[in-house]
Amino acid sequence: MAYNKEKKKALGAFYTPQVLSDLLARLLVPLCKASNSFSITALDPATGDSILLLSFASMAKECGINFKLLGIDTDRAAINKSKKQFNEHNCICKFVNTDALYPYGGSTPTKGWDTLLKKYTPDGIDLIVSNPPWGTDTTQYTNLARDFKTATGQFDIYDLFIETIVTHLKPDGVYGIIVPDSIFCQEHQKTREILLTNTTIKGIIRLGEGFFSDVNFAVSILYGIKNTFTSSKVLCSHLNNADRKNILAGKADINTIIRERSIEVPIKQMISSNYSFNVDVSSDDAPILQKLRKNDIIKMYASCQRGIELSKKGVVLQCTQCGKWFPFPRKKKEITKCPHCKSNVTIIDANSECIISDKKGIKNAPLLVGEDINRFFVTKGRYIRCGLEGINYKSQLLYQGNKVVVRKTGVGITAGIDYNNSMTNQVVYIIKPKETINPLITAEVITAILCSRLITYVIIKEKGSIGWTSNPYLSQKDVYTLPFPRLDFGDNKTTAALRKITELVREYSQMNKNVPQPIDAEIEKNIAYLFSIGKNEYEIVFKTISQVEQMIPFSRLLNIKTEDIFQDGI
Repeated sequence: MAYNKEKKKALGAFYTPQVLSDLLARLLVPLCKASNSFSITALDPATGDSILLLSFASMAKECGINFKLLGIDTDRAAINKSKKQFNEHNCICKFVNTDALYPYGGSTPTKGWDTLLKKYTPDGIDLIVSNPPWGTDTTQYTNLARDFKTATGQFDIYDLFIETIVTHLKPDGVYGIIVPDSIFCQEHQKTREILLTNTTIKGIIRLGEGFFSDVNFAVSILYGIKNTFTSSKVLCSHLNNADRKNILAGKADINTIIRERSIEVPIKQMISSNYSFNVDVSSDDAPILQKLRKNDIIKMYASCQRGIELSKKGVVLQCTQCGKWFPFPRKKKEITKCPHCKSNVTIIDANSECIISDKKGIKNAPLLVGEDINRFFVTKGRYIRCGLEGINYKSQLLYQGNKVVVRKTGVGITAGIDYNNSMTNQVVYIIKPKETINPLITAEVITAILCSRLITYVIIKEKGSIGWTSNPYLSQKDVYTLPFPRLDFGDNKTTAALRKITELVREYSQMNKNVPQPIDAEIEKNIAYLFSIGKNEYEIVFKTISQVEQMIPFSRLLNIKTEDIFQDGI
C-alpha cells in the first residue's frame, strides 16, 4: 500500500529502513537471551509498517525465543498493512489502531494503558522497540504538561514516546529506540535524565544522515534494560561520513563499523555531566573536559542575543490589511497570516521588497549575516534598509560598540569582532561583555576564547561535531554555556595574559586580516594559561581536531602545533 508523503510528514512517520530494523534486532535479541527471557511480549507503540517487529520476529525465531507481538499506531492504513504482512507469519500478533500516548482516548495516559495492558499483555511488556514520530504538531493534546515530565520547554513528541516506553516497560525489560540527533541537545535533557536514572543504557550509536530516504535527519539508536546499574559503561559509537557512505553503498558492514568505532563511556560520567550523552568522550578526554568544566561559563561574563529575525535574502511582505511589513514566510504557501493584525494575506496580492543589498544609502545601515563572519574578524559589504513599520530591527543599543559576533550555523564555532556598529540578522549571535565585569575582559578576550582550540575541542566532544551535516548549528544556550576561565585578577600573569590577548586580537581584527601563525600560537598560549591546560592535554586536543572531517572550521586550527604554543613554556 502506498503512503502519501505529506501525510507521513504530518504524522512524523518516517518509516524505518531495513538496515536499521535488522541492526536493532541484532542488538536486542541477545539482551533478551541474557535475561533468560525465552517467552516474551514485544511492543512497538508507533508501529507504522511494523518493519521493526518483523526484524525482531525473524531474529527471535532463529534464536529459539517464543514471542507474541503488539503493534500500536494512529494510522489505520498502517495498521491494516501490518495485519496483512503478519498474516504470512506463523506468530501471535495483535495490532491496535489507537494513540500510544493516550490509548483509547483515556483522560490520562495511565487509564488508557491500564485498559491496553489488561486486554493484550496482562503479564507486562518484556521488550519495546520503536522509531517514534518526530516533529509532529502536539497542539491536539490539552494536558501534556500535566501528564508527562518531558512536556516542558522545547520538547518533541518523541520525548513523550520515550517517557511512555520507560514507564510501561516491565522491570528488566529491554528497549531499543531510533531517535533524531536532537536528543543530544540541551532542550532534551529531561528525556536523557529519565533514561539514565530509570534504565541501564547499554549502547548509543550515532548513525548520522542518509539512512532515511524521506528526510535529511541525523539519527541515533539507543538501547538498554529497565534497571539501574550506574556502575555500568555505555558502548558508544559515532559513524563518520565515510562510514555512512560505505554502509549505504553496500561496501561495508554496519555491525563491523560500529564495533570499530566503539568506546566505553561510564554511565556515572554521563550523569555527572548534566545528563549528557557524551558518546565521544574517552577515558583520555574525561579529565580534560572535567577540568574545563570546573571553570565558569560565558553567560557569567557576557550577554548573548540574536539579530533581526530576517533571512539573508531580506525579502519582506506588506500586509494588505494593516499595511505593516513582516518577513517573507519560510514555508511556501499561497496564504499566510500577518503577525501584526492576524489577518490572512494572499502572498501574490501583497507588496514585497528586498531590504538587504550591497548598496549604501541614506536609510541603509551596515549589516552582517553569517557568511560575513570569519575567525577573529568580519567582512563588510551588506546594508539593510531601515524604517519599515512592522519589522523588528531591535534596539540600536544592541548593535552599538565593539561586539563579538558568532555564526549560528556551521560545524565547530566561528566568532569575530565587529567594530562598526553593524546590525545583524537571525543567524548571528551578538555577545557583549557585561558592564559589571572587570574591564580586562574585553570583546577581544571573549572572541579569542571562543576561537581557541580548547573550545572547539569541547564542541567536538560534547556536541558530537565531527563532520558535515545538513543543518549544523549552535543554539544560544550552547554558546552561553561554553567554558570561560575562572580568573584571578590579583595574579599578575593573569592580567598580563588578558592584556596581551586583547592587544593581539585587536590589531588583526581591526584590519580584517587572518591572524598569522606565530600570533595565533601566542594567543593560544595565553588562553592555555588562563584555563591551566598543559602540553600533554593539548596533544589530546590537537589529536581530536585532526581526526574529525577536515572542514575549514577544523582544518584552520591545525596551522600550528603543540610545540608552537609551548616552545617557551607558560
